[in-house]
Amino acid sequence: GCSVVHIGLSSAISSSYQNACTAAAEFENVYVVDSRNLSTGIALLVLDAAERAEKGEDPKEIAALMRETAKKVEASFVIDTLFYLQKGGRCSTLAANLLKLKPCIEVKDGKMGVGKKYRGKIDNCIAQYVRERLQGRDDLRRNRIFITHSGCAPEIVENVKAIIKECGGFDEVLETYAGCTVSSHCGPNTLGVLFVRK
Repeated sequence: GCSVVHIGLSSAISSSYQNACTAAAEFENVYVVDSRNLSTGIALLVLDAAERAEKGEDPKEIAALMRETAKKVEASFVIDTLFYLQKGGRCSTLAANLLKLKPCIEVKDGKMGVGKKYRGKIDNCIAQYVRERLQGRDDLRRNRIFITHSGCAPEIVENVKAIIKECGGFDEVLETYAGCTVSSHCGPNTLGVLFVRK
């Protein structure tokens, strides 16, 4: 007697969305949403949908709203070292060893790509990245932001929280640990801030 709103990994990253659509076709009360995202980019949608469900909103309408909200999620993270991407065959040995870059990985249109490349100590790079993502923006929903990381030092995370406050703050700042996929491909000291635009 219950309805299901299924919010899965981006269809550009995984076949789980297509599989969920195939399964949902057998039911009239299962609504599948392509998150167009990963990690806590999905969690932003899940929490929004859950709050709406608690208010008694219609599941079909929740799913439709989440499809629209998915287009407004900003998910990105900075990587401390290219070593793990190189070991996984996702960048060249030359880039990993010589350039010593700290790239920002961004999720756009459901796919991951490289954005700005930072240089220097990871704590300084992360601070610069967070300011660039949040400073001077009036197009953000200020209800919730995630800090997701793969085991950064507590002082780095606390500094990120202070920068978030300095840049206008959010009603809720949630700290989460990256899952095994992100952590194994990106390595320690990876950190991202994830939020939703208006």
